Amino acid sequence: MSDEIELIEPEAEPPPKEGTLAWLQQQPHVEVLGLELPVSHRVPAGSQLASAEDEPGRCRVIRPSGDRCKATATRVYGICSGHAGGGLQDFAIGSKVAHRNKARLRARRELLGIGPSRVGNPRSHARLAALERAELLAEAIVIAPLDDASLGTIERQRAALAALDATFPLQRVDVELELPASPDEAEGLSWEAMQRLAAQLLSSG
Repeated sequence: MSDEIELIEPEAEPPPKEGTLAWLQQQPHVEVLGLELPVSHRVPAGSQLASAEDEPGRCRVIRPSGDRCKATATRVYGICSGHAGGGLQDFAIGSKVAHRNKARLRARRELLGIGPSRVGNPRSHARLAALERAELLAEAIVIAPLDDASLGTIERQRAALAALDATFPLQRVDVELELPASPDEAEGLSWEAMQRLAAQLLSSG
């Protein structure tokens, strides 16, 4: 029997995701407007800093235009994550995503008929949202109630009937038939007229 004790080294923690606050704190820092910020900071040249006591919790960066950033400040830097250099790093991908979202928004507006003289109503937006979540809606209507073990027999039957009503609703059909008023009139019907009457009876059944 060996007395040697096997030491298991703990697994190394994965590096923080690029653009996160933890990632920013690992980057080399430089002094910007009296603050120690990551070298990847995005504080525009010519910016100023608002007082730390002025609206605490809000990013202190005042852009060269004179507008103050409205984003929430990080506790570590006193400015928002974006100005500190966090967030999206690959701007080429970000540009593609932005253009794709803009195209999707334009297609949505065209589908809803939204334009200078017309706005989409809530039902139109709801129908479009339902199309985008069609699979989840189907699961909620059919699968989820039937797989719910907490439902009793009666509740399960009601759920099944509700699913059938949503997917295969009963349709009401009104049919008008012109029948002979007397046996004499019936005897006077031609073969074609009797076939038409039979077809109407079959289709209404």
